[in-house]
Amino acid sequence: MVTLILTLLIFGCPVPAVVMAFKIDERTLSDWLDKAGEHARRVQDHLVCQGQLDLGQVQQGELWCRSQRGVVWVATAISVASRLLIWGSVASGRTEAMIAEVVRHVHRAARLQSPILWATDGFATWKGQILRCFRSAVLSGRRGRPRLVEWAELHIVQVVKRTYGQRIERRLAFGDLFEALHMIEVTQGKRGTVNTAFVERLNATLRTWLPALTRRSRHAGTDAQRLERRFFLTATAYNFVRPHRSLRIQVDGRWVERTPGMVAGLTDHPWTIEELLRFQVPPLHTAA
Repeated sequence: MVTLILTLLIFGCPVPAVVMAFKIDERTLSDWLDKAGEHARRVQDHLVCQGQLDLGQVQQGELWCRSQRGVVWVATAISVASRLLIWGSVASGRTEAMIAEVVRHVHRAARLQSPILWATDGFATWKGQILRCFRSAVLSGRRGRPRLVEWAELHIVQVVKRTYGQRIERRLAFGDLFEALHMIEVTQGKRGTVNTAFVERLNATLRTWLPALTRRSRHAGTDAQRLERRFFLTATAYNFVRPHRSLRIQVDGRWVERTPGMVAGLTDHPWTIEELLRFQVPPLHTAA
């Protein structure tokens, strides 16, 4: 029953509907969601953020919602080629700390010095945090702290949407424009312009699955911490449970459904919700 109820909640069923259908106290459901969400965060961190992924093009996005304690912001980052939701962060404002956390986890997920293209909006904090995080030490043999240099194949493009005149400005913020356009073609499978279309589709999916993120909804989130746990429960289901139609391939005349986790090489089959809840995350080993 726990698995069934969590499946309904993950894919957007409102809590009041589950309370009425199963006659379970709302506080019990909230406790299940908190525990499952914390577990999902550890699963996401253990599988995704291990420095083994060739991310290619990464798009970032932000969305906001109303909670019982004010406006809450959610920042996300997605790998375009695999549609893998790399990480997300929830904060009470559009803060530098929220953006830094997302960039830091993307850095942890990326293979060292692998080519990476960031597509961001015009918020300057994204560029600053990316350049600060995606650097490597250059050893000179001299005493003292080594010099830090940005990755050789790091590129940043920005998509700035102007509210007046419905104008969209696309610009190169760092790196080489020719290489950036080449990475867009490789990761999207065809030639295209600088865009953030894939993360916008992700945000639309999140608004569908998370009632608290739905526009003009009365299902307001309680606070940022609880919303973040619910977000990671949805994120792991997005990555490992539900196959994406755009990722399916034809093998021997049959369509094979794939999840972002399968395309990224993190698993070999679509998970069930029970597999997600029972996944054993190795304990952290701390130095004595």
